[in-house]
Amino acid sequence: MSAVKSRPSPAGLAAPRLVVAVVVATAVAVGGACGAAPPPCRIAARDVQAAPLLWRVQGRGGAVVWLYGTIHDAGTDDVHPVAWTLLDAAPAFVSELGDAAPDPGKLSALARLPWGQVLDQLLPVDDWWDLVNAMLGAMTEDELRHARPWFAMVRLFSHMAKSPRPSMDDALAERARKRGVAIEPLEPWEAQLGALDTSVTAADLSRAIHARHTVACELAGLRSAYRTSDLPALTRALVGTAPSEALLGARNQRWLPQIERYLAGGGAFIAVGLGHLLGDDGLPAMLARAGYPVERRAAP
Repeated sequence: MSAVKSRPSPAGLAAPRLVVAVVVATAVAVGGACGAAPPPCRIAARDVQAAPLLWRVQGRGGAVVWLYGTIHDAGTDDVHPVAWTLLDAAPAFVSELGDAAPDPGKLSALARLPWGQVLDQLLPVDDWWDLVNAMLGAMTEDELRHARPWFAMVRLFSHMAKSPRPSMDDALAERARKRGVAIEPLEPWEAQLGALDTSVTAADLSRAIHARHTVACELAGLRSAYRTSDLPALTRALVGTAPSEALLGARNQRWLPQIERYLAGGGAFIAVGLGHLLGDDGLPAMLARAGYPVERRAAP
């Protein structure tokens, strides 16, 4: 089948700081414990005793970096009150992508398969038609045919499970803007999408298609675990799963020198996806191995 010269509309593209939610969605959806077509899941209220998902790192000269774990599919109400206070007092707010606006043309190109490749030839035929039917009203068959697997997965999960807007990441950046706190990125958005593209395969998309009916329930469960700071459940969901494993460790290694510069300077409040902070390849563990005192904030 030959490729038709059409491109996904830039207006239909997810903002890059939300695109990384596909990693979380893949992990929880493939585990799908809720069964087909579950009823809406309730999100638990925050346990008042829950400690924030926040780590303090002490620089050798006395500067402090706070590492705050976010869930890209959670919203403003999920930001812990302590995080707002620390952000307001920080000399800089640092996130995965900072405050940079992506170029719509470049973003559209990164969402499209190379010429000569079409998604209906990369997926089993039954999965392809399940995807087309699932996306009725959200994407046309032609748009899907030319979408890269990661982009089709983002759009599928966005269609099946509505996330709060603004996201935690956007809400924190907006607070920093209003408070006059400098906003800085850990990487350019092109690098993040490039890493996502190499990590999400057509096979991952097939598994996501099979799990599409459970993703809303699973993501609600993830947000509930986040609100109550259930680290064992969060670690099971976010660490050691493909494609998250390929994304997290390598990106943490790339970010480490920049974080050390904040530790050597005036400090910072750094908010990244929680998966980047958990496990042996998480940023707290890496910084501790590098000789910095690291402790999790234990009280609200």
